[in-house]
Amino acid sequence: MINILILPGDGIGPEIMKQAVKIIKTCIYLGYKINILYNYIGGISLDKNRQPLTENTIKICLNSDAIILGCVGGYKWNNSPLKPELGLLMLRKKLNLFANIRPIKCPFKNIDFLIIRELNGGIYYGKPKGISKQLINNVPTWYSYDTEIYNEQEIIRIVKLSFNLSLNRKKKITSIDKSNVLISSKLWRKIVNYISNFYQNIKVNHLYIDYATIELIKNYNNFDVVITSNIFGDIISDQCSLLTGSLGMLPSVSINNKSTCLFEPCHGSAPDIAGKNIANPIGILLSLVMLFEYLLNNKILSNKLFYSIYKILSFGFCTIDMKNFFKFKKIISTEEFGDLVNYYFLYD
Repeated sequence: MINILILPGDGIGPEIMKQAVKIIKTCIYLGYKINILYNYIGGISLDKNRQPLTENTIKICLNSDAIILGCVGGYKWNNSPLKPELGLLMLRKKLNLFANIRPIKCPFKNIDFLIIRELNGGIYYGKPKGISKQLINNVPTWYSYDTEIYNEQEIIRIVKLSFNLSLNRKKKITSIDKSNVLISSKLWRKIVNYISNFYQNIKVNHLYIDYATIELIKNYNNFDVVITSNIFGDIISDQCSLLTGSLGMLPSVSINNKSTCLFEPCHGSAPDIAGKNIANPIGILLSLVMLFEYLLNNKILSNKLFYSIYKILSFGFCTIDMKNFFKFKKIISTEEFGDLVNYYFLYD
């Protein structure tokens, strides 16, 4: 029995999650032993529990085989002392999710590479951080600071993971850093070069982040496995949505050294379109593709869902965010897209 925890979250989260649950229930109908659990994270958890992530939810997460997350955040909580996004950061830390794997894939354009983002270190978690007023040139001035910190062990584990993933792909790694300026990036590059000595059959290339942002869009076929730090990975993975047609197309899985994985789309909560039935569910459906492959180790099931999704696109159907990408014939709703995918997943 596989226990899957559903965390719809905020904004468009519940709408897109509903489409993923349709597929999971179809799997149960087909005989797969899956138990579905539900709980709260982010703004909805703040409203119900005054915390973006409760200890009880963390406990349920730790006892689950997989977690599927919609998205967190929204205008409603802009003035809240606790932010919804803190729930996601806490979840990553509590589960020791150190790597985020984001496939950038589009069969229509022959695009297929991975971005491996370090999740547990870097500027998002580094301390000290804060904001205060100080006298600068005798003028009271707001002063803010964040700290970029990486230790050797954090870098080694993400680098080893990337090399091991590369063994089953094109055996080509691109490491992205800013080692001409940042000391943390100097350590990053040094460790990548050291680990590469144990993988002689894998080609390694280094790019500075500023140049990489150009190359990833201009010459995307030159990439296979891309490895980078927390903040750089956050930025470039969203940027690469330009290649697939929409940020709503990108899935991801965050992993640790144990078993519990977090599957989620890469987009935000999009509160401006929440409840309108127009959100793109492909990111969360492709995250489910990854769940079938990584957790169930079922390539047949993952391929079946993947091609069901792209079959709908090949027929000319899309959600409104993709209307200018390719020559789509008809814009359909979130529900309609989910129903069509589920139909072909079950019957095709």
